Amino acid sequence: MGIWDIDPSDKDGPKNFGQITEEFTGDGTLRHTIHVKSGDQIMLLTYRIEGDYIITDQPSHPREERSRFSFTSDGKLVLELSGQRARYVRRQAEKR
Repeated sequence: MGIWDIDPSDKDGPKNFGQITEEFTGDGTLRHTIHVKSGDQIMLLTYRIEGDYIITDQPSHPREERSRFSFTSDGKLVLELSGQRARYVRRQAEKR
């Protein structure tokens, strides 16, 4: 769970998927945000974990997508979809 931004040191991830933020919540909601110059494009999805896969679905256009996931030794999230990978870093909690 938490907010994950595409890793700035990942050269291929942004080329393959764009500048992405993934926000996973404990209730199975995923806010998938693509950051573009004209503004953010947001998709509200549901997700669940099955083994080493994250299964997502967009309720407004139902169709499940399966992304393999893993973590690097330094705690980065790696998502793989259709043979393409992107690496994410967890956003630090904001101090209040």
